[in-house]
Amino acid sequence: MKRESPHGSDLQVRLSNLHRVRIEEVFRLGALRDGVRLATTDIRLPLLGQVLPRVELVINGPDFQKKITVRINQSSPFVFDGSRLRALINDEEREVACEQFVDDDRAPTGMYNFGLLRENGTRSFVFDYHTYCAYSCDFCFKESEWEVLSVQQAKTGNYQANFDKCLAYVEAHALDFHTKYDIVWLCTGSITNEAVELDRHCRMARALRKVGYTEGIYVSQVIPPSLIGDRERRLDYLTTLREAGVSRFNSGIEVVSADYRRRLIHGYKGDITFDDYVEIFTDAVQVFGPHNVGSCLLAGIEPAEETLRGLRKIAELGVVPSPTVFTAFVVKQQSIPFVYDLDELIDVHVRFNEIIDQHGLPVFSGVFSLA
Repeated sequence: MKRESPHGSDLQVRLSNLHRVRIEEVFRLGALRDGVRLATTDIRLPLLGQVLPRVELVINGPDFQKKITVRINQSSPFVFDGSRLRALINDEEREVACEQFVDDDRAPTGMYNFGLLRENGTRSFVFDYHTYCAYSCDFCFKESEWEVLSVQQAKTGNYQANFDKCLAYVEAHALDFHTKYDIVWLCTGSITNEAVELDRHCRMARALRKVGYTEGIYVSQVIPPSLIGDRERRLDYLTTLREAGVSRFNSGIEVVSADYRRRLIHGYKGDITFDDYVEIFTDAVQVFGPHNVGSCLLAGIEPAEETLRGLRKIAELGVVPSPTVFTAFVVKQQSIPFVYDLDELIDVHVRFNEIIDQHGLPVFSGVFSLA
């Protein structure tokens, strides 16, 4: 709940759950939900088409350091002045140490982008050779291929060219994969050609293993239609990935509620039910082993109990849940409501961590993470 502060123009944040998490987490979750308001002229952000300006921040505290990617929102109660985040919370001015993170190679505009090759959190790297997902869910922020190309003033490449560039990067940066990364993700979007998608994932995994990379290779993709209702086909597909060197299979559930799935996910992917995911993940755990299957759910885009129901169920299967906080990055996504306030988001964060502790699951803390 927010109201105008009697001390000035800052927005007041009222929290009953403030005592349940450290103050750095309050600011992290609040900034992910509401974005940040700028109180400095040192940050210049270009406007590119329909993309909302955004910034990467590192929040620091005693035994605490987490990176987040947040949109600029001049109506946010969380204010960034270049060295700290501050807000008026429960009638008290609170603040945390915070600085902008800038990577000139990866984000030449000063904004995080979702381009072809990128670091993603601590010791994690992404090859996104399918830079635009064919299923284009309403909440998806992978609408950035054109954005990156416009910044780089490059011509549109085809996905085969993208893939070839990623393959070449593996060989040219073999040392980086030996020393810098514990996780390499293969894509965060899908194409509709199932055979080509599978072949590219396998070729990339084999290329990484060939240069001596021994850590985690995680595939992330939409469930292909042929895997639903055909257990023999499922096991064959998953085994092919594993034998190529993939160590974890991921597919984002994102939305658990059937009603909200119909509202936000269109076409074939919208027809995949939560029960379908349970069946597929059960077999994936058999092939890859417990904790070697994962899924993303979106916090804030549907009622909290639906998200928590999904998180509990897949955790029971031995699937690693990686929920993220829904954050609008494209103009059209501003019409999707965040269905609960920061107080309830803190509660969901706490309850999710209880699920993690109960099942002894690893935590992947990315730039949008609920954890």
